[in-house]
Amino acid sequence: MYPKLTLLSFLILVQAAWAAEYEPEFIRSEILRAEEAPDSSTAIQIDMPIESVFDALLTRLAEYTEDVSSIRFDHLGSSTTGELGVGSERITTMTNGDTLVQRIMVYQPPGEFAYFTDMTLSTVDVPIEYSIGHYRFTELADGRVEARVSVVFEPSSRLTAFLVRIGFNRALSRDFENAEAYLNSLDSE
Repeated sequence: MYPKLTLLSFLILVQAAWAAEYEPEFIRSEILRAEEAPDSSTAIQIDMPIESVFDALLTRLAEYTEDVSSIRFDHLGSSTTGELGVGSERITTMTNGDTLVQRIMVYQPPGEFAYFTDMTLSTVDVPIEYSIGHYRFTELADGRVEARVSVVFEPSSRLTAFLVRIGFNRALSRDFENAEAYLNSLDSE
């Protein structure tokens, strides 16, 4: 188990990199909410080394998510200069050319990572104000790895919030089913 104090200390490192309209304390509390009372959550179990599962779910989205054409990282704001770390941005390009910018807020390989989806920097047109995804990786007694993603988000309209939640939950389940199939195919190679 990873202590919350460590999570908070990592978050303090990137206060300057957070979107101006979201205070650091708000983002910290939303990451904790993602862990304790998420809006959506799902898990998969894979028979692979934990480092491989961690890497695939962080860096290889384009290989198992149908709407993603490529993924790249910008480490300009990273706490570890020039390397993947807290403050790095994962920039996902969709098949239609739109981009989704997710700032890494927690990075503790191979145990967990979390990101803040910055809709002000993204060109994807989705009906949310923000989202935070928290991924936790646990080695199970049987040698398999459980990967659990928990997400919090804010719909951009109260009128459509119910539909947004349904759509978000379906997309998360679909993407994780695809990730599980992808990882299992790697395991069988």
